Amino acid sequence: MSRPVAARRRTLGWIGLAVVLAVALVVGIGSDPPPRTDADRARALAETIACPQCDGQSVADSDSPAALGVRSVIDERIAEGASDAEIRDELAGAYGERVLLTPGSSGVSSLVWTLPVVALVTAVAGLAFTFRRWRRGGGARATDADRELVAHARESAP
Repeated sequence: MSRPVAARRRTLGWIGLAVVLAVALVVGIGSDPPPRTDADRARALAETIACPQCDGQSVADSDSPAALGVRSVIDERIAEGASDAEIRDELAGAYGERVLLTPGSSGVSSLVWTLPVVALVTAVAGLAFTFRRWRRGGGARATDADRELVAHARESAP
C-alpha cells in the first residue's frame, strides 16, 4: 500500500471517529423521554432537588420534614400542571440555587457539561499526536558538534 493511500485511510478513520463522537454527544445531550405518570415525574424531579436540611441527599431520598414539604410542593405543582422547569425555578427561588442537584445547561453552568468533553477530546488528540510522532522515529538527531563532544568526552575519560 502506498503512502498516500495509507494516509488517506488514516484520515478517513479519524473523520469516522469524530463523526461517531459527535453523534454520541448529540444523542447524549438529547432529552430523556418524559416519565409516564405524575408519580414517576414527581420522583424524577425530586431526585434532582437537594434536601434543604440534609447534607448531600436528594429530596427523594430524605425523610426529613423539609424534604417531605418539598415533595408535597412538587406534587401540588404537578397536579396544577406546572412544568418541571417551572417547579425547579420556584424551588431555586425559595431555597437558593444550591438546592438544584443538576446544573442548568446554559450560561456559565454549561461549563460543567462541556469541560469534561473538551478535556477528553483534547487528551485523545494529544495522545494521537504523541503516538504519531513516536511512530515516525522522533525528531532528535545528533549533529556533528554533538559527535565531536562525545568523542572528546570519551578521550578524556579515565
